[in-house]
Formats: sequence, C-alpha cells, structure tokens
Amino acid sequence: MKKDFDFDDIGKRTPYRTPEGFFEDVQRKVMERAGVKQQRKSHMKLIISTVITIAAVWVGFLFVPSLRQADEVKTPSSKVLANGTEPVDKWIKELSDEELEELVSFSENDIFLN
Repeated sequence: MKKDFDFDDIGKRTPYRTPEGFFEDVQRKVMERAGVKQQRKSHMKLIISTVITIAAVWVGFLFVPSLRQADEVKTPSSKVLANGTEPVDKWIKELSDEELEELVSFSENDIFLN
C-alpha cells in the first residue's frame, strides 16, 4: 500500500454502486408502508380538532351572552355585603365611632391587605 495518499487521485468517484432506480423504489416502498396510514391518522386528527373547535365556539355563542345578562341583573358585589341584603354604605353609616376605629385597626394589622 502507498504511504503517500493523495485525495486528488480519487476525484469525485464513489466506490459504491446501487442498482438502477434503487432510491426511487425504496421511497415508493416506504410510502406504501407508512405514508397511507400516516395520512389517515393526520386526516382524522384534523377532523376531530375541527369538530371540537366548532363545538367550543357554539358553546361560547350560546352560553356567554346568558352569563352576561345574569351578571347585569345582579347588583355589583362591591356595594353589597356578604349576605347580599344591605348595601355597604348603609352598614358603615350605622357603625359607631368605636366600631369604626376597631375596623381600621384590624385592617392596618391585616397581613393580606398590607
């Protein structure tokens, strides 16, 4: 074997040969085995996701307007006490000065408000 190896002697030749149409045949066989099944699965996923999306849009159109109307009928929650019967302003006006001071001291010491 020669010790001085020169790549220029080789050129662009490849030492391997394949039969005529080998790569086209391999591509066709692979597509026959995997391609058809893959297309069906992806087609089915597309159909299912489209149906789910359309159903979600219809649910949104049907139920969201009714929720808005229900919210408009109710009084704003910031103006009503927890029991839902008295407005907050009326309740605060009825408190004595001592009760108001006690509420202020509670709010100053509240870890969630401060």
